[in-house]
Amino acid sequence: MSKPPLIDLLVDSSITALGMLQADSLAAEPPPPALASRRVAVLAGDGLNEVQLEAVRRALELDGAQVDVVSNCAGPLWGESGGQVPVDHHWLDMPSVMFDAVYVPGGTGSVAILQEDPDARHFMREAYEHGKSVAATGEGVELLREVGVPLPSHIDDHTARGIVTDLHDPALKQVADRFIDAIVKDRHWRRSEDMDVATTSTALPFNQGSVGFGPI
Repeated sequence: MSKPPLIDLLVDSSITALGMLQADSLAAEPPPPALASRRVAVLAGDGLNEVQLEAVRRALELDGAQVDVVSNCAGPLWGESGGQVPVDHHWLDMPSVMFDAVYVPGGTGSVAILQEDPDARHFMREAYEHGKSVAATGEGVELLREVGVPLPSHIDDHTARGIVTDLHDPALKQVADRFIDAIVKDRHWRRSEDMDVATTSTALPFNQGSVGFGPI
């Protein structure tokens, strides 16, 4: 049996070496950030808590998320401490369906604006009904109550339903970490069960039934 020509052996060896180099290169590449391609809306108005916003935003951006401040005005927002926060979008121009998650920072003035504006309340409620991850800190938790978002009764509930607050752990780093875990899980289908129960409890007499508003 004749041996293959030397040139064929050299070509085969080169192809094998190249394949091994490509495999090693792929194995050495770091995995993409956990929130790569995810968009998070920060729903806020004048008087927001800049400390809470910056802590949560920094954690989200480090994990690859695009974080946009959405408000009722085009200009910068004034924070509780006197600083300014640029606004990326008006909530009428960029609805909740354009985002993967929503965060509401605290700040008495900011949350009062959100509670009084029907478009802001709709933004928040729609995100919840579509199964998206929702987080709130400080007075921001009151907006969740305002629009009927059921708050977790204990800390272990947060990631399961994608609702994260600082009620049971005020540390902002922990809030951000749980929020990131919730976003990674994508939509939260258990919400349809929660909404079925809520609708049934307020149903008309004679048990006319209820409809769950699961994520779309």
